[in-house]
Amino acid sequence: MMKIKNIIPFCFIFIGTFVQPQFALAEEKIKVTTLIQTSEGLSGKKFNYQEGKPELRLLKVKIPAGIETPIHTHPAPMLIHVTRGRLKHVRGKEINFFKAGDAFVESNNGGAHYVKNIGKKPAILHVGVVSVVGMPTTINK
Repeated sequence: MMKIKNIIPFCFIFIGTFVQPQFALAEEKIKVTTLIQTSEGLSGKKFNYQEGKPELRLLKVKIPAGIETPIHTHPAPMLIHVTRGRLKHVRGKEINFFKAGDAFVESNNGGAHYVKNIGKKPAILHVGVVSVVGMPTTINK
């Protein structure tokens, strides 16, 4: 049978595991990292804002492994951040590759393109769209 004097140090160690993370959190600082800042989309295409009532959208897009989107355009500029996976972006003869951590701008003047997940797992993208009320995000060709 354990004696109380043997249990007390164990109790302090156990309680200390709950207290310690709070001190560590107090020492961390907020860090802001710019992922992208530009006035151009892929291929150097300029983008412009549409007339109408402004509407911001934030989308989470999941593309299964090996899947290719239909050929499409975007009527509003978009910020894309790849959070997981590997993508091939094809516009005519121009091909771009993106991986987790990459960010890019899709111009509303960029033209028709498609995207394929070339990874072995689903790709996850977070897409910010600067649009107007009633405007579609994507137009399939």
